Formats: sequence, C-alpha cells, structure tokens
Amino acid sequence: VQMDPAPNAEIELMKDESNPNHPTSQCDKRGQWANKMEFIFAIIGTIIGLGNVWRFPYLCFKNGGGVFLIPYIFFLFTCGIPIFFLELSLGQLTSQGMVTCWRKVCPLLEGLGYGSQLIVLYTSVYYIVILAWALFYLFSTFNTVLPWASCNNTWNTSHEAICLLHSHLALGDFQQL
Repeated sequence: VQMDPAPNAEIELMKDESNPNHPTSQCDKRGQWANKMEFIFAIIGTIIGLGNVWRFPYLCFKNGGGVFLIPYIFFLFTCGIPIFFLELSLGQLTSQGMVTCWRKVCPLLEGLGYGSQLIVLYTSVYYIVILAWALFYLFSTFNTVLPWASCNNTWNTSHEAICLLHSHLALGDFQQL
C-alpha cells in the first residue's frame, strides 16, 4: 500500500447505497491549525490534564516513590507514546474522528474507535464530578457560615456526625486556636 505524501490529501467517503443523502465523493472539510505552536499547545493541553497534576504525585507516593518512575517511564515509552503517535497520525491522515478513522483502516477495527469514545465519556464524567466539588467549595466560601463549620445543615442526622460545638475555627483573621 503506497500513500500520497501530500499533507492535504483527501480521502473519499465510503459509498452508502441505503442513504440517498449520503455524500459519495465529497469530503467533509475540517479546520486546520494556523501554525505549529497552536497544534503543540493543543497537544500539551490534552496530555497534561488534571490527572497528571493531582493524581500522579499520589500514585508515586502510594507505589514506592521514585521506584514507581522506572515502570512508569518504561511503559510511557513502550506503550503510551507509540499509541499516542498512532492515533495522532491516523487523525492527521484521515481528518476524521476516531470511529470513522478506524473504519477506514479496517471495518473490523471500528470497535476500537467506539472503545476510545467510551473511555473519553467515563473520563469526562470523572473529571466533571471533581470540578463540581471544586465549584461547590468555591461558592460555599461566599456564605457567612460555611456548611462544614456547623452541624445545622439539612443533610445532617443525629446518627452520622459528631459536632464540636465549641471548636475554634479561624475564618480569615488567623486567630490563635
């Protein structure tokens, strides 16, 4: 199989006889990066996410500290980076999403595209919950009485929380405890 080295090569969509509105020979035009720096910053933003900032130090601490870096770096270079470049090059070649990209490589591999979309969905739900917690605590700090500073909340029951009625709490004036 010989590929055209032209960067703007167009790939024809597969003909779908069952759908009369399906384009048979035209390509969906997609946006292009204005320069290489936009592309590099987008890739860096994709790779370095909340998981790297919050979870990586915890994983290092939990799994032996510096020793954890040896298998991490090994699998990063043997699995992570090659798979990343595979997805990147397939996306650049086809200018399609993950499902149609794998369908063009081999129709049997279409499931890999659906699997990657499922992983993105699960990861998005995970990060949305973390961001919701952060927003809850951010907006809770604007109240005069913080929800975690008292036991008079609607969700508290007499069986689940032990309240310290006379506990010292510094609310911005840094009182001595």
